[in-house]
Amino acid sequence: MTNPTHSIGTRTTATLAFLGISVGVLVGAGALSGDEQGRVNLLFLLLVFAFLPVLSLVLSLVLASIKLNSLTAVIVSSRFWPADLSPSPLRLEAGRQRRLWLFFQSQVFSLAFALGSILAFLTLLLGTDVNFVWRSTLLNSTDLLPALKLISSPWLFWQDAQPSLQLLQQSQNSRIAGQLSAYSENWWQFILAAQLSYNLIPRMFLLLIARWQYAAAVRLNNKLKPSESETKKNNLSADNPSLLAPIAYTLPNRYQLLDWSHTPPHCQSFITKSFGKPIALIQLSPLGFPEAVNSEESNSIVVLVKSWNAPLGELKDILTTLNGNQPKYILPLDWGESAVNVPSPIHLNEWQRFAATLSNWGILQPGEQS
Repeated sequence: MTNPTHSIGTRTTATLAFLGISVGVLVGAGALSGDEQGRVNLLFLLLVFAFLPVLSLVLSLVLASIKLNSLTAVIVSSRFWPADLSPSPLRLEAGRQRRLWLFFQSQVFSLAFALGSILAFLTLLLGTDVNFVWRSTLLNSTDLLPALKLISSPWLFWQDAQPSLQLLQQSQNSRIAGQLSAYSENWWQFILAAQLSYNLIPRMFLLLIARWQYAAAVRLNNKLKPSESETKKNNLSADNPSLLAPIAYTLPNRYQLLDWSHTPPHCQSFITKSFGKPIALIQLSPLGFPEAVNSEESNSIVVLVKSWNAPLGELKDILTTLNGNQPKYILPLDWGESAVNVPSPIHLNEWQRFAATLSNWGILQPGEQS
């Protein structure tokens, strides 16, 4: 049996990890760039390295616990995912399994971001003289100390990283009074401890939990529905032509165009030139077929989709509700900002396999069969 964690997507994970480290290095270097004298605002660093990571961590936990299947479908079908990376998340069943996959990948990116920012922090400490200062119109050293003590409570054992009133007074900077800090470089241990405690270590634990949850969900799915999983595995084989729906190049009669992809005007003009003007153009949404869809058998149904997006479970649920005998087609198209392109064979085969799982659905393509 295939290792369930393998379907997490090694290449996708590696890509997000590289992206996260790169963004973390850029953000860390930007936050520590300081002014022309190398002074860096301590309060701004706490915002970037402690407050925002905690906020994003809480937000990711909230989103992971909410059933936003429509939002999940939009994310995994986005063109952000390269063609060779997208099949893994898109072939997951809609619902909890897909949400857990996205949650795991978000933790990969977040952990890599934390590593990148710490790497930039340590590199700048080694290669430059970073001076940490703080400025405030309303607060003084005695006001700020209790808040910093609370922030530093996770590392009470690290005495050199604890804030003190003397250190706050030494590092306060006032542009009006011309007061400069003399020993503000001693804050580096406090900032490093904050990054470890509020960003890196929590993300490591959350990543392990996310990976365990996703692997458990895949194992449970394979255990409960082994026959269905085996069927899906067989359906992914492009070498079996019986699993591919036929491709039509003309329409037998007038047609209604159901737009699943919110196509631009130049794409709709291309469809009109290829198949004639539709008797109705209807926007199709995950809510199902609107009442405006004509169910007369004398009219064909054409559903327009983005060829580069692998089929989603939400679309299949909608198409199965249309059980009439009229001709029904899925039209995968690839388009850019001003032109319509020929879909790649890989993407077209994916839609053929999808249409083959539906009753009396075919694939429609412009042009004549050679």
